[in-house]
Amino acid sequence: MKLLEQFDYRELPPVLSTDAMRALDAATKEEMAHDAGDGSTAVDAGYCLMKQAGAALYRHVVDVLGNMDDAPGLGAPRKVVAVFVGGGNNGGDGLVLAKLLIEAGIPCTVYSLAAAEKFKNEAKLALDDFVLAGGRLVPYTGASLHGGLLGLPGRRAAAASAFSLVVDCMLGNGAFGELRELYAAAVRDIGDWNVPVVAADAPTGYDSHEHVRRDPCARACETVLFGFPRLDAYVREGGMVFGRAMVAPLAYPDSLVSKFDEKIYLATESLISQLLPERNEWGDKREQGCAMIVAGSGNMPGAAVLCTRAALRSGAGLVTLASPDSIMPVLQTKLSEPVFCNLQDMSGQDADSVDDRAMALAPAHIPQILEKAKHCQAFAIGPGLSGAECTRDAVLELLPKNSCPLVIDADALNAIASLNKTVASTTSGAASFLRGIAVSAILTPHRREFERLFGPLPASDIEIPAMLREISRFTAKVIVLKGAPTFIAIPDGRVYVVPACNSGLAKGGSGDVLTGIVVALLSQGLAAPEAAVLGVLLHQKAGHAARDKKGVFSMLPSDLIQSLPQAFGT
Repeated sequence: MKLLEQFDYRELPPVLSTDAMRALDAATKEEMAHDAGDGSTAVDAGYCLMKQAGAALYRHVVDVLGNMDDAPGLGAPRKVVAVFVGGGNNGGDGLVLAKLLIEAGIPCTVYSLAAAEKFKNEAKLALDDFVLAGGRLVPYTGASLHGGLLGLPGRRAAAASAFSLVVDCMLGNGAFGELRELYAAAVRDIGDWNVPVVAADAPTGYDSHEHVRRDPCARACETVLFGFPRLDAYVREGGMVFGRAMVAPLAYPDSLVSKFDEKIYLATESLISQLLPERNEWGDKREQGCAMIVAGSGNMPGAAVLCTRAALRSGAGLVTLASPDSIMPVLQTKLSEPVFCNLQDMSGQDADSVDDRAMALAPAHIPQILEKAKHCQAFAIGPGLSGAECTRDAVLELLPKNSCPLVIDADALNAIASLNKTVASTTSGAASFLRGIAVSAILTPHRREFERLFGPLPASDIEIPAMLREISRFTAKVIVLKGAPTFIAIPDGRVYVVPACNSGLAKGGSGDVLTGIVVALLSQGLAAPEAAVLGVLLHQKAGHAARDKKGVFSMLPSDLIQSLPQAFGT
């Protein structure tokens, strides 16, 4: 079992901004040229990096072509690649790719939006090698604006049928502002062809400085990110045009990577096996972890069932479920394995009301819960508790008295949000209350819950890590902002990005499953940061497996639980 800080950047890569990536490139070129000691220039060093990038792009293109089904029937056409290049370094990457395609005997046509004399520095070296390999640039003039790529009416469809794949190497992540008309015309032509597009670093038309899609914008099925991941590829605005993001590592010096590390990291399912808690094969059930869950109410008993089942499937040796006595018959019909803590009917004990306390958590239940919690290593509260006033009061009284690590979800978060008497902010009543909780805790809000607690999220998802970092530091709590992607902020300033895009998870109950997974991991001795990151990764992997089995329309949160053995690799 490893801690998150023990992974190096090759296993847990930093997510770099466009500016940081450019600065890293420049510093690397200078250092490589200096270390060579043979009179090499920064341009020579840059070309070494460019050849690495082009080679990675070539390997990916070959894989994509290999996965394509050949056209049916005899005499199926060969797979032909169209490479669109601009005159900058992104175009140079495309020329390295084209040279390698020529050498491999893979037919390709290179459409250039820049005249040969416009290629400078590394891109010029790439052009020279491309020409030596027998390649030639086909000028793209924008003639398609008047009737097809080849400048003749009706030729657009014919041109499209000649290619199996388009590789977009026109601008990369250095472009900003509206596209010049020549580039816009190329993007429109590529879109009209209706063939798969692989982009290098960023699709043409995506503004990596303002983090917006311009009109028009190329839509890639996959984008190869050179060196390190960029957040644009994983958030909503960019993800729609980047497609599947593939990171191609380059040979950057370790010392420089750490210098430009912005403390945002891309966490993927490859980490799961190393983050898993160690099992004690000789230990009894209590030594495998005891978790307590406070969940469920009259209208939402299912949330308690899902959360508890997920905890049981995630390795906890003993799970105690505390729920109102009135829904216990339902829960005991659904669940066989947990210990039940019946929260007795509190209705009518006050002279002034007989309300929904018969079906919900109330302050009078707190001594009973705390007594049970003495024997647990982790505590989760929130799924399906309801918004009853008595439940809100109970949550706010109970949390500061609890003495073991916490997972706070759903209606428990909403109860805390009620402390924002005016407007929610990063330091308002809810945040201050959380700061006052002495034990480590993991908050698992979706976006609406988050905004009730801390105020509006930034208009751009690119700015979310900075906001989460500030709140996590102030509250001293781990924050899991659920969504696509999921962001996980740690009080020491680290932020983890878990790329996820699975609409099958967008169903009521999926978050209850995540809470069960995380509290089980906490009970087995994982610290809050590791439990949060691993829990989200397991939840995501189980979501992929459930989607494969049931389909995106039909998968249910209960299917996630059934897929957990596959997610754990057992």
